[in-house]
Amino acid sequence: MSWSRSHSSLTEDAATPVIDRCINCGNHQQVHTQITIEYEGSINSGPICRKCHSTNRGPRMVTID
Repeated sequence: MSWSRSHSSLTEDAATPVIDRCINCGNHQQVHTQITIEYEGSINSGPICRKCHSTNRGPRMVTID
């Protein structure tokens, strides 16, 4: 068994910013991450931009063992 073709995740440039439509504000901006939102009983998944993510994230939860 051999690798006849390169794997796509190994050849992609991770430093290249991804521009897509934000699920929260609807603008085409740089994507921060993929999220799932539940709003009035409907569940939507999609990308969220950096601005919306930093504005709407909740407080960090720290657990102490």
